[in-house]
Amino acid sequence: MTVRRIAIVWAFATAVAAAALAQTAGSAAATVADGVYSQEQAKRGKTTYDSKCASCHDGGTMGPELWGDPFLTQWENKDVASLFTRIQTTMPEDAPGTLAEKEVLDIIAYVIQTNGFPAGDNELASKDALARMKFVRKK
Repeated sequence: MTVRRIAIVWAFATAVAAAALAQTAGSAAATVADGVYSQEQAKRGKTTYDSKCASCHDGGTMGPELWGDPFLTQWENKDVASLFTRIQTTMPEDAPGTLAEKEVLDIIAYVIQTNGFPAGDNELASKDALARMKFVRKK
């Protein structure tokens, strides 16, 4: 093999390895600790939560509280899309399936904030993005 061919093969292999590394880094799962929601979104979520969720989930007898150790224990290492699906298909209990996607995303932002995770610059944008995002415990 000539020096030129070796250089071409080496350059190609290096490019493939770099592309694979970039794809792996880009597809790494985000966590709720990564600033995945905005303050404004959590504020909207609190408004919706207060009007449609709090009566059952704020120490009520119908639903569990959505913050603290019991919540994080139940959801740790699960994707946030699972919570989205549960809320969208089963809540509110007296009118399941009536919350719009944006309302559910905003409520999840509020729940993440209530659990002490920091806000970032961007909003939770879609259910699809939540499939690559995991719940974690605060460190």
